[in-house]
Amino acid sequence: MSEIEPPLLVDVHPALVSFLDAALVAEGEPALARSLAGLRLHGWSRCSPACVHLRTAPEGRAGSTWIHFDGDVAPGVWLQPDRERESFAGMEICGFDLGLPAGAGSGSGSGDGGT
Repeated sequence: MSEIEPPLLVDVHPALVSFLDAALVAEGEPALARSLAGLRLHGWSRCSPACVHLRTAPEGRAGSTWIHFDGDVAPGVWLQPDRERESFAGMEICGFDLGLPAGAGSGSGSGDGGT
């Protein structure tokens, strides 16, 4: 029996992907922007009820660097590239309205593959 693939992030949160695409292109990262189309929503981190870390790759793929988009006009979103810096392993969604109900996030996202 084959395992069901998690949903594409763009299908679940299209506004987030659109924002990130434009922000990455503006930052001179067009290759990373193109990788957004294939990101899958592997769920929310379960490290704490208030955690805002969304996983976009299976465990063990994260690199050690982050790309930050935050400021007065941009929502707080931090991207964690994968080890090869070809895509993303996760992201912290600190100030972008995903349209989730209050208290949603950790352990509630669709496609939650568990941590």
